Amino acid sequence: MSSATVATAVADKPTVHDIPHLETPHPYREVPRGDGLPWIELPSGHDAINLTSYADVRAILADSTSSRAECNIEGGPSFMPTTWAPEVLINLDQPVHARMRTFISQDFSVQGIARLGPIVEQVAAESLAAMRHGTAEPDLVRSVFQVVTPAVTGELLGVPAEKRAWMHAAGRVIQMADPTDIEGITTNWTELYGYVQRLVRAEEPAEPDGLIAHYRRRATEADPQLTATDIDGIVMGIVLGGDNNVATMLAKTACVALSLPHIWTRLVEDRAAVPALIEEVLRLMPLGTPGTFPRLLKQDLDTSYGTIPAGTVVYPNVNQANRDPEVFPEPLSIDLDRNAKRHLQFGYGMHHCMGAAMTRLAMSLVLNKVIEEMPGLRLACAADEVPWDLGIGLRRPSSLPVTW
Repeated sequence: MSSATVATAVADKPTVHDIPHLETPHPYREVPRGDGLPWIELPSGHDAINLTSYADVRAILADSTSSRAECNIEGGPSFMPTTWAPEVLINLDQPVHARMRTFISQDFSVQGIARLGPIVEQVAAESLAAMRHGTAEPDLVRSVFQVVTPAVTGELLGVPAEKRAWMHAAGRVIQMADPTDIEGITTNWTELYGYVQRLVRAEEPAEPDGLIAHYRRRATEADPQLTATDIDGIVMGIVLGGDNNVATMLAKTACVALSLPHIWTRLVEDRAAVPALIEEVLRLMPLGTPGTFPRLLKQDLDTSYGTIPAGTVVYPNVNQANRDPEVFPEPLSIDLDRNAKRHLQFGYGMHHCMGAAMTRLAMSLVLNKVIEEMPGLRLACAADEVPWDLGIGLRRPSSLPVTW
């Protein structure tokens, strides 16, 4: 779509199709079997039932008996070209998941992450100043978002400042999950996870007031005690979820606002619209191509298609559930006046994202700081010339060149 087309998109009803690359292709192939069930073939070659309604997706996400762990195995049903460490929180099943979640829940509550606010604002202000003064390139992604998110995640965990940019770069390769770069994924996983393991075991220096040092102290107080491997999984999940994931959603949100100038104008004139835009972008646009991961049913599940038996692989299609017209009228519209906070981008039930409050805080503070300091900001290229990362795990503008 040309920049002229984007600029003249219907102001009161822009849709996800009005911005190049914003729409996400299906990461699967439909394979009808004639039984009335929505079967798909995953990239791994396994068949799964594709649940797309809001009610059905909530039902499977709320089913604490369904297994993520049995899908995250070599040769298992998956979207990803490689497996992830089984101890990372998203891959845990009950009852281990509940124990890990309880251990860290207070740190990621609204109150727990409030201390990060001043850090987010300070790093964002410094990054914007560098961009304005010409010591950083005029690019929101490279000079601001990819600086703020590793700084904040590193501060939270206690990762030394000199390792944070490397941490971000390694995490990007892992989460892009480019199936043509298995060697790169494996190498970066080995290096990054090895570094996390050394931090947890105090073989590498960590800041004493960060969560890594905090978790080391608390691990022996838990009942039962947490092992170093348990903490490895917790920390690696925070590294991956708190850094590149937040940078991804910041990049998409800024891309929407700057590609549709009337939305940017509204944000400048009404800051209350900032969280509304954030929730709409979260609703409409997943981190990568799949919105979540398959589950293996361990007991029968009642759905709108009837009862799906235990032993079936099910894909809770969060992308489509967030566009269910029964819940979100005119679902493809980017509507800042809709109540979008019911979306399932952060999951639901036991796997509801621990970092939801942190993500919302960081996104809101960074975007407000950009608007406050650079209200005349605009794209320095046509919307269809913005380069994108189009990976499985991360799908976002890789650069947002701007002028002001």
